[in-house]
Amino acid sequence: MTENNTTSEKKAYYIVTNAQGEEFLLPYYSETFRVLMDDKDTIRDMLNCLLGLDSDHEIIDLDYEFEKPIDVFMPEDDSARLDVWVTTKDNRYFNIEMQNRSHPFFLDRLQLYNSYQTLRGKYEYNRSAYFKLMDEKERKVHFYELPEMVSIWLCNFPILKSENIFKDSWAVYSEDEVLHSDTTHKALPIFTKKRYIVVDLPNFKRIRKNISSREDYWLKLLSQGPLEVPESKDPIFRDALNRLRVSRISPELLKALEEHMFDKHADEAIEAEIWLKAEAQGLAKGLEQGHIEMALAMLADNKPIEEIVKYSHLPESKVLELKQSQAKETRK
Repeated sequence: MTENNTTSEKKAYYIVTNAQGEEFLLPYYSETFRVLMDDKDTIRDMLNCLLGLDSDHEIIDLDYEFEKPIDVFMPEDDSARLDVWVTTKDNRYFNIEMQNRSHPFFLDRLQLYNSYQTLRGKYEYNRSAYFKLMDEKERKVHFYELPEMVSIWLCNFPILKSENIFKDSWAVYSEDEVLHSDTTHKALPIFTKKRYIVVDLPNFKRIRKNISSREDYWLKLLSQGPLEVPESKDPIFRDALNRLRVSRISPELLKALEEHMFDKHADEAIEAEIWLKAEAQGLAKGLEQGHIEMALAMLADNKPIEEIVKYSHLPESKVLELKQSQAKETRK
């Protein structure tokens, strides 16, 4: 992959250039992710792959919204916005979140967003044609019924404990059932309508070197970018790559991407954590050390220099110095 960082014109870190000089967006940032996902067929195909749905259960038709606002009370009226909110014709609700970096209480965030999703899903389900067509007695029977809701988290950082998998399904289980499960009796989730699909993209990059399925194609595109997947005659894949071509994107949209690229709350949480650690040590150098540790971790994940400078609050010269030192240590 060649990042387009020339001395004459320094391109944004979320833009890469192929050997023919064509520029593409890297789709693993929240804003560029929405550019990729702005298509029903793409969302349907990706969901069917990630959920492993067979022909009898696959999603046929859907509607979607970006940054779906969830109208529940939050401190200081800070409303939550879900990346991609998907509603299917058979009343299933999905939220797809692209997460580029971890931060304090990330697992709490998964649960919080899933709670928003549950409330919004129930609200929309009660106003669906399916529910409204019930007679009065049926609606009373179904008063507490929840629709199926799946929260999908595409994480571009390590999140799964096992290094042997790149995708896991999380749900609520009975502790007693788990303790007494064996080859003849497998513990099953208590709440079958509510679960998480968690994808560890670094694990995927390490485990799957080649593309052997549609899921592989999508995850390779999401984790490594458009230069690492082959051109395809498949219309869904072809159109997805075309949406990422910079030449097809208006200057207004590119400007908007730059302005809204970062996760404000995640940035504040990470920066506050560094300050607290430094304060606890009682040393000014503790803050600088925290910034250096962050920069080293991001360098290890091959993050762009511009992004590391923004998050670590270190000057570019210091980040480049750390990069050189890290490269020397790797060669030893």
